[in-house]
Amino acid sequence: MIAAPLARYIRYWYTYRIAVAVVIALVLTGVMYFLYTQQLTCDARQTGCVVNLSVHPEDRFATQYDPGKPQDAVVIVGIDDSSVQTLKQYPLPRRYYAQALENLQKAGAIVVAYDIGFTDPSGDDDKTLAAAFAASKVPVVLAYANGDAQVVNGKVVQQGLDQIPLRSLRCADANADSNAACTSPYPNVVLASTDLILDQDGVLRRIPLSVQPACFLNTTCSTAALDTFGFAAYRPFQLGQDFQTGPDLSVSNGTATFGQAWSAPVDGSGSILVNFSGPPGNFEINHHYLSFDKVVSGNFDADQVKDKIVMIGAYGLTGVHDEQLVTTSFSGNPTLLMAGVEIHANVVQMLLNAVSNSITRSRFVNAEPPWVLLVLLLLLGLATGVGVARVTVLWGLLGAVGALVLFTFGMSALATFNNWVPDLFHPWLAIALTYSGVTAYRFLYEDREKRKVTALFGHYLKPEIVDQLAKTRGGVDDILRGGERRDISLFFVDIRGFTSMSESMAASDVTEVVQMYLDHLSGIIFTWDGTIDKYVGDEIMAFWNAPRQQEDHALLAIRCAYDCINRAHELQERLLAKGLPPIRYGIGINTGPAVVGNMGSRSRLQYTALGDTVNTAARFCAHAPAFQVLIGQQTYEMCRDYIAVDLVPGVQLKGKSAETFRIYDVTAIRQTPDSPWVQFPTQLATQSHHTYTAQYTQQTVIAAGESGSRDILVGQEAQDALARQAQSPN
Repeated sequence: MIAAPLARYIRYWYTYRIAVAVVIALVLTGVMYFLYTQQLTCDARQTGCVVNLSVHPEDRFATQYDPGKPQDAVVIVGIDDSSVQTLKQYPLPRRYYAQALENLQKAGAIVVAYDIGFTDPSGDDDKTLAAAFAASKVPVVLAYANGDAQVVNGKVVQQGLDQIPLRSLRCADANADSNAACTSPYPNVVLASTDLILDQDGVLRRIPLSVQPACFLNTTCSTAALDTFGFAAYRPFQLGQDFQTGPDLSVSNGTATFGQAWSAPVDGSGSILVNFSGPPGNFEINHHYLSFDKVVSGNFDADQVKDKIVMIGAYGLTGVHDEQLVTTSFSGNPTLLMAGVEIHANVVQMLLNAVSNSITRSRFVNAEPPWVLLVLLLLLGLATGVGVARVTVLWGLLGAVGALVLFTFGMSALATFNNWVPDLFHPWLAIALTYSGVTAYRFLYEDREKRKVTALFGHYLKPEIVDQLAKTRGGVDDILRGGERRDISLFFVDIRGFTSMSESMAASDVTEVVQMYLDHLSGIIFTWDGTIDKYVGDEIMAFWNAPRQQEDHALLAIRCAYDCINRAHELQERLLAKGLPPIRYGIGINTGPAVVGNMGSRSRLQYTALGDTVNTAARFCAHAPAFQVLIGQQTYEMCRDYIAVDLVPGVQLKGKSAETFRIYDVTAIRQTPDSPWVQFPTQLATQSHHTYTAQYTQQTVIAAGESGSRDILVGQEAQDALARQAQSPN
């Protein structure tokens, strides 16, 4: 059987803010991790993409560097607007590409890669270009792209129309069938894929290292996989003249491996994250760029290409849209697109620096492991939830914002030193939603319960106690669960002789006297943490030890009574200032069991107390002389170390045994059991009342005289009347 306190915690778990915060944090951690895995799946174009939510704020934190450092081994030859204006023709005749290859070889280039589609015949210039390729002493990489590459069964596959380069540009054996398999390829000509797979938000962040060509599906070639364009240019640069027989790139089990040189993690499609050196145009900005027309004419410095990989392609050419958004496109204003040839140049630059050395770290970047992100989400969610639950909403907001800032800069620093591309969005969302969830709970549940408690007890209790009750587990339903029997101390007070006094007063004066009296005594009752039950005419009913527990409830009631009598002169003074008569009141206090709860009809409920203890306290009050306090036996027993009393003789309450039922008049009180006694202020209050009564009578006489009333004689008339009374025989 579950212990009562534990059962209560379990029953009202939803009322414990920290417990709710932990539940919210755990649920949101699970949701955020699911969204993260969905982002990975969708960006990799794998099956199982259900929620397509691709958000990458980490792009804004991409580092920038000179692509020529530490290895200045890549240069772009761009077919730009100035080249077309100089050569005065577009599309460019293919003899220009042959001339460029010849000039680059003379200048000492090691690899020449054409990011240009040589897919359609172009007359005699094709023979010139084919001869140049056949005679080339350096490796030549030709782009083999497809406009509709898709991820199929974990690999990138070219689909649709086959756009393989012209057979004559890559094969030494002549064949009238352009789709025939190449049996004698040019030794230095390499085909490579320039296919790109964009993330779901249209940004290029990764590039497939291996692509299955369309010719393999069409059975017109036996090559099952093409290297990506950048790797195809990098491989002969690394292997030298023996590149045809050197190790190949292997992609399997989530890892890409190049011989013994390096290995790197890849995603589910065999794609690797690209570490871009900077924004679009970074190669040109750092002087690793030549215009194509200068290379064709030979008007360039050979040192710019000597011992380097040269990549030729469209670069900002008007009307040619071989460009994409990349992670560094957003680092400036406006957002820029990166030319396809520069994308592949960045891949080459990353591969050239794949192995860390004394000068620089490895340029490979990778996402943090999923389990690391799961732990981060869990820690951030729990820390945010518990922290927000323990402070005010405003401090919680400041803490959540601080956590976002610290996490962002902390992860950026870790990413910089560990070559991570951190996932920022899902931790951000976890922090924000956890804060929002806990705050919403506080407003929707706690504030609703607080409003209910305030509406119910706001008229009976002072605001501080109402706030404490609002924090009760289970809310109003727990406070008022069907009523309960408990020991309470009842307090009744009413005005002596008020009925006869009110009959001779104007209605407005009666109302004002009662209002001032109720305000004054209610404030004192609230000061002593009492609960005001009701007002019945000039009578006030209050009690202690409900709805909240108060161990010294009887003593609190008596101290409140002392204060009511001791401060009676304050009320008399205010009444006199308004020309109203002073009043006297008696107090009755009784302690014992009573039923406390929300009671009444279906249309009107009230929090009140019922029982014999209540009735007895009311009867004590009825018998109490002015400015005296009558208490019962149990009240005395609970306070006997703090009060002195006199037994009240000759008072017999109906239904009570005189032998067993005693009534006491409180005569003195003290702060602690060892403190000196303080006389109960009954006599002082009585004397004060007499004084204020005399002053009120004098005010009344003066007011009557000034008003010209004939009922009261003033001055000489009063002296004459007194003289006549003295001479009268009566």
